[in-house]
Amino acid sequence: MKPFLSLWRRHRFLTSAFVLAMVVAIFFAGRTIFFVVYWADPARQDLPPEPWMTIGYVAHSWHVPVEKLARDLDLPPPPKDGPRPSLERLAEERGQSFEDFKADIEASLAELRRQGPPK
Repeated sequence: MKPFLSLWRRHRFLTSAFVLAMVVAIFFAGRTIFFVVYWADPARQDLPPEPWMTIGYVAHSWHVPVEKLARDLDLPPPPKDGPRPSLERLAEERGQSFEDFKADIEASLAELRRQGPPK
């Protein structure tokens, strides 16, 4: 503890920057571990579309490119930042019932799976 205190007394700015960098690194490492564990869970693979999900969530669960799934459904690509509409909201915007939209999504997912990974 003494070496840290002496370092703090001599170089407050550098010590603060180092501690801040460590906190940021730990935050992003924890976030990465959380997402890896979350999506590696077999219970999260190939989930049937639900009204609360987004196109990106479905695409991630099925391991298909979100841009291709959106294009197959005649939707604009989801925004990188900001709110993403739920499948229920997208169905309403299209004037479809959720069940009809779900059938379209499932057909698109089956086709994308049949095509295989991009080359």
